[in-house]
Amino acid sequence: MNKSARAVIALLIPFAIVAASCGSDKAASTSGGSVLTAPTKIGPTIKLTSKPEKKKVAWLECELPSCTAITPGFKDATAALGWELDVIPVGSFTPQQAFQQALDNGADFVAITGTPAASMKEQIDAAKAKGVGFASCYSTDVPDATNNILMQCGDSPGVSYNGGLISDWITKDSGGKAHTLIVNIPDFPVLVAEADGAKAAYKANCSGCTVEELNVTLDQLIAGEVPGLVVSKLQKDKTINYLHFTFGDLPGGVPEAVEAAGLTKQVKYTGVDASTAIGFAGVAAGTHAAWTVNPKAYAGWLMVDAFARASLGMKNPEERANAKLPTFVVADKKTADEVVAAGPNGWPGPATMAAQFKTLWGV
Repeated sequence: MNKSARAVIALLIPFAIVAASCGSDKAASTSGGSVLTAPTKIGPTIKLTSKPEKKKVAWLECELPSCTAITPGFKDATAALGWELDVIPVGSFTPQQAFQQALDNGADFVAITGTPAASMKEQIDAAKAKGVGFASCYSTDVPDATNNILMQCGDSPGVSYNGGLISDWITKDSGGKAHTLIVNIPDFPVLVAEADGAKAAYKANCSGCTVEELNVTLDQLIAGEVPGLVVSKLQKDKTINYLHFTFGDLPGGVPEAVEAAGLTKQVKYTGVDASTAIGFAGVAAGTHAAWTVNPKAYAGWLMVDAFARASLGMKNPEERANAKLPTFVVADKKTADEVVAAGPNGWPGPATMAAQFKTLWGV
């Protein structure tokens, strides 16, 4: 298998790496309200104690589209504060040199996404020794006093919530009679958390629903074997009526294979953290049923917010709550068209998020 291909897929996964049912309203507690409505509020609510002095933020931007989609959030957020932004290209699995470059360039704060802290522990420790703060998103490391992580958004609790969110939508759509096949790569802990969240929601909210997993490997995904595996599963079990993909790239080629097998009417396609080109385009075309969004620009704003608070010596008691990124289910053509029209980066976050952050920051 091509090593670079493995690296690309593996980094995409963490970005992966996000109702009434069975005659009850239990599922509303999982989704926090209408799952079809775009959130309008940002997570942080505590105002800064004063306007922060000018700081320098180093954003370690990897080579993948998922990383570049976050950059506009960093640019807008640092500009709002009057801070300097240093965008440094970073290798997906070789962050050490770029992190060190950020420190050498005099960064006050460093941010990265999708990279486990263990792979750059020496640099994180060096940053802590110099008083340089660090933030991350889309990884499973939990912030604590020892790892110097000020923010970790889109982590395991967040994706577990998103798994429950799509389960709630399926439960309602099926009238409490869903037999869902979760297509997953369990080698990645963050995706296991998502699948566990989905299964927990079914258990809590839908006694008439059943769920099982089709666990595939990274090699099988890269080799293009997922469509055939899904078709085989559907042929063996005609009761499966929903497919839940744990991240946006997994369903590539699946609808075409299912159609060729004459099984299109058997299932509906859903998932978490849709690819604009696959999931949302599919909802707009009527070939996919529902997907959750992933607000990558908002993630940039959220990390800068954590930096602003740290620069003033403030605590951030809302960090764990804010780690769960705002999301919603896109399940109609109009909304899907709007998300697609927003560009390849998809839904950036709440429409007035810039104004809301600026209000909290006093700028």
